[in-house]
Amino acid sequence: MDLLELALSYFPQTQTDRRVLHQHPELSFEEYKTSEYAATRLKQQGFTIGASLAETGFVASFDTGRRGPSFLFRFDMDALPVYEENEVDYCSTVPGKMHACGHDGHVAIGLTIGWMINQLRDQLVGSYHLLFQPAEEIGQGALRMLDEGALAGLGLDYLLSAHLWNEKPFGWVGVTPGAVMAASGKFEIIVMGKGGHGGQPQSSIDPIVAAAQIVNEIQTIVSRNLNPLNPAVISVCSISGGKTFNITPSKVEMGGTIRYFSDESYQVIARRLKDICEHSGYAMGCQVQLTLEPKTKATINDPQVADAVRQAAIRIGNETAWKPIAPMKLDTTYKTMLSEDVGVFLEQVPGCFVLVGAGDSPDGNQFPHHHPRFNFDERAMPLTAALLLQTCLQLAAS
Repeated sequence: MDLLELALSYFPQTQTDRRVLHQHPELSFEEYKTSEYAATRLKQQGFTIGASLAETGFVASFDTGRRGPSFLFRFDMDALPVYEENEVDYCSTVPGKMHACGHDGHVAIGLTIGWMINQLRDQLVGSYHLLFQPAEEIGQGALRMLDEGALAGLGLDYLLSAHLWNEKPFGWVGVTPGAVMAASGKFEIIVMGKGGHGGQPQSSIDPIVAAAQIVNEIQTIVSRNLNPLNPAVISVCSISGGKTFNITPSKVEMGGTIRYFSDESYQVIARRLKDICEHSGYAMGCQVQLTLEPKTKATINDPQVADAVRQAAIRIGNETAWKPIAPMKLDTTYKTMLSEDVGVFLEQVPGCFVLVGAGDSPDGNQFPHHHPRFNFDERAMPLTAALLLQTCLQLAAS
């Protein structure tokens, strides 16, 4: 069967689903209308809808009645607090909220897969479960769904998920065995000194100078404490202290992000951050408070499942008559220091998180994820739906 041809036959509805959702974005743990829209559409395709989890999440299930693997597809739903600047007829209708990361497309892909499963119900084996997850953007939705029993009783064999990826052109597929996206954490640092007149520095304890020293020392953590072959990132992304030109403030606050692939790297980074804050504060006469918070797990693909995705991509590229994506541009080495909370599920079920190029833009303008003018090539949606379902066929036959 040509799954891409089947997905393409449904493309007008896929596009409509995506654009309706794009016009009505909802932030993390507020995706009530998005969830209702998806659940209603899947009920029409014969899926059983499970109870609400993590406020707005749910699992929709379809059992073919024939023995075979149990598959889980995961799709995130939340938008971002961004004012949209696109000039399209399906622009966000909610000021200050926008689907600037493609999650509207992910939900539409899930609905397309649901329709395809229903169409092929007499030819498929096993069971198929579609998990719609809130709050990926804040790194909390996956863990909360897991804690509330989203995977319980499903007897899962494999997990598949995908992200429309604007860094790469349409037709590119990133399917990396092993680590593909970094774990993440956040830190906040408060430097307490003694305020005073800027013209009498001897009477103050300057937290700005101490903060500057801490920022400089942070730059050495990765370069001088970690193996260069084990990548990690630590970035100071915000800093605030003082409001006027002639007053030394009493406090400086800063925060940032940590990205890493191994727990060992995180432990080294955490230890060095604590040392730098403690000793720099002591040397400068300031009190320093450090708060560290791990956010998401690394996204680690199962090699067997990743290979099945690779084989599925080759098959689609070889068999389809749809010339825009032939041949497929397969990348099995791509990694990024960006993060995703799907890793929580991949720790429980062997699976693969696939990145699907969607960066081509008809007007020649291309904007990154989280940008106010973010958009994606909608042709990537049927391609992704066909790729994920084709992978299920590969795995069921293995």
